[in-house]
Amino acid sequence: MTNPRQGRHSRGFTIIELILVITIMGLMVGIVSVRLSDMNFWKEEAAVKKIEELVVFLNNQAVMDQAFYRVDFDLENKQYKVGVVQNQNSAPTTNFGVNLPPLQLELAAMLSPDMSSDTTLIPPPSYPSLAEPKTLPGKMEFLDVMTPRGKIATGDKRENPYLIFSPRGTSEFGVIHLALGPGNPVTILINPWTGLAETYREYKEFKWTLGK
Repeated sequence: MTNPRQGRHSRGFTIIELILVITIMGLMVGIVSVRLSDMNFWKEEAAVKKIEELVVFLNNQAVMDQAFYRVDFDLENKQYKVGVVQNQNSAPTTNFGVNLPPLQLELAAMLSPDMSSDTTLIPPPSYPSLAEPKTLPGKMEFLDVMTPRGKIATGDKRENPYLIFSPRGTSEFGVIHLALGPGNPVTILINPWTGLAETYREYKEFKWTLGK
């Protein structure tokens, strides 16, 4: 014959065990969430650093290879890739920068190769792996990219933006706006004279005023 008190104690002990299990599971989920959040944070920080280092690297590599390097940004797919500009036609054309002011047109001609229909983008001979698209991690995304050709934001139905690095040791002016998460914008400014990148932990506007 079962003791009623034993039944009550057994049921009570089972409920306590269930509460303990739920509590432990909640703690474990919380710990995992925090660790995943930390991992995403460091991945995004590493991605920002990688873009900064890429700017400096391409500025130097363009001089070493005596080639025009170009970074293409695919805003919709959160990707970027690198190529070397190869012009199949040695004869210059007048299509590039026809709407730019005279001084800016002169600078564009100095910095950039002729972007005619005969121009192709090939993998960098020294570092072909750079031609493989690099994807931003986690929820990190491009907000917009500004070049001397104007600002293009994610969602714009226009040609993807790109930046040119010249064998003369200069680069195009560029501003890359990123979002590491809601309320966490980052601005990467590319100095056209030094080819170096400066990072700001805010959405910071810059304008290309040369020749205006």
